[in-house]
Amino acid sequence: MHSRTTHKGAGATALRTEVELLVRPGQQSLTPGDAEALLRARTGVGSGRIGKNHVTSTASLRAATRTASGTAFPALLVSINQEGGRLNALDWPEVDQLPGCMALGAAGDGTLAERAGAAIGGQLRAAGVTWNLAPVCDLAAWPSQSAVGTRAFGSDPEQVARLVGAFVRGLQAAGVAATAKHFPGLGSVVADPHLAAPVVDELPDGALLPFRAAVRAGAACVMVGSQTVRSIEDWPALASPKAITLLREDLGFAGVVVSENLSIPAVHEPLGGLPHTAVAAVAAGVDLVMLDSEISRGRQTHGEQVAAVHCRSAVVQALVDAVESGLIGRRRVAEAAERVLALHRRFGIGPSTALPDWAEVNTVAGEIANSIARESVSIVRGAQHLPLALAQGTALAAVRVPDGGQRRADSARHAPDLLPPLLSAGYPVIPLPTGGEVPDGVGAVVIYGYDTRTGTSRRSGAAAEAARLAHHHRVVQIAFGDVDDLAGSPADVLVAAYSPHLASASAVARVLSGHLRARGTVPVKGVRW
Repeated sequence: MHSRTTHKGAGATALRTEVELLVRPGQQSLTPGDAEALLRARTGVGSGRIGKNHVTSTASLRAATRTASGTAFPALLVSINQEGGRLNALDWPEVDQLPGCMALGAAGDGTLAERAGAAIGGQLRAAGVTWNLAPVCDLAAWPSQSAVGTRAFGSDPEQVARLVGAFVRGLQAAGVAATAKHFPGLGSVVADPHLAAPVVDELPDGALLPFRAAVRAGAACVMVGSQTVRSIEDWPALASPKAITLLREDLGFAGVVVSENLSIPAVHEPLGGLPHTAVAAVAAGVDLVMLDSEISRGRQTHGEQVAAVHCRSAVVQALVDAVESGLIGRRRVAEAAERVLALHRRFGIGPSTALPDWAEVNTVAGEIANSIARESVSIVRGAQHLPLALAQGTALAAVRVPDGGQRRADSARHAPDLLPPLLSAGYPVIPLPTGGEVPDGVGAVVIYGYDTRTGTSRRSGAAAEAARLAHHHRVVQIAFGDVDDLAGSPADVLVAAYSPHLASASAVARVLSGHLRARGTVPVKGVRW
């Protein structure tokens, strides 16, 4: 009897150990400081998260991951969203940001996409972060989907597939795991999955090609989204056995299948809550369930941290109970745990792992960012009006239109306003507020914004401002975010920059002044200006 009890206890311990590997964030203390110590004292575990209110620079992040790697088992593997362009968890001032996927699509250069992946990978690895939840493999649409937009490489499946494969190769060559997302694709989805549970009848033509290219390029992970595609199965993809079978058998993917962030209410509520959703996902074939971002701008109170720990414990217990009741097979958990362990062994870091020098890789990233920007800025209308010439004694008015949307997957809205000082290298510049009167002596007006569309309005805020001024002034409108900000604008010149970061803003200023010829092409079909 004693040996049976001992054997049963050992089996239960082994099961819980394996299940713990399938739930992220984990239980390790990654952020130094009193808050994490207090959490561990109260709950017995760490948060598994790096809060950017405590870790405030790439140097402190590198120090934190280096310290954590000394006690991590298996090898430390921290995930991050660092796509370039719109979504970057590493958005501190010292980080040279790359323009992002749609800028790479506008450039259309596979070699540049591979160099972009390698540059981002170099930055991440230098900070001790070796798992990137990128690239986005969804197809762009017109008008832009709020959850995708410039995060996508474009709408042409073959070109997107070529660029996805190149980006994956570059990222993983730098020693950072790639994650192709959001399988089986958000290209036909209108609703933002962060806010609603999207349901579509079928995928757009070619939607699987980018994921197939990522798999062929050796992507370590694929993230499955929460969208329901009825032609596959009338059930959210992350809990759909048929969707996972499509990924495994048709696309031949043998790596780690990761869920979308299950903490989002729109993701877990349709499946009965967070623990039920985690069970459904693992039962369907997901190897690792994500409950939250592991590196986040969000500030959690102590109470919220404790609640997150309890929430994670509830998910782990639900998975253990599901195995013990037969709802999830023991072999299913074992194979998932082995895939996760293999990911740690391949990409995780230890205390003696060599990490690249930050200054060196960031310098390279800045150079790549400038190359992408030079090749991607696109003149949608009015190339004949450039370079922008002003009569002597006149000035350029610059009008920044405030953001209108509140998208969840978006860190670039916090980017500084760089255009006026860059324009001032070639013109006298007068900043004006939206709706302001244009003073005498202004030869042209530059209207620009990042995300100025609100609701279902026919025109974006920037396009509406252009319409207000175009009858009496030469107007240039620049979209630093989604290109449909330009739709319906009567501006003489329309420019798509795809990113508000320094490299793109610099390239735009140089295009307007005639020091750079715009070479990019908007990589989205069906556009109507």
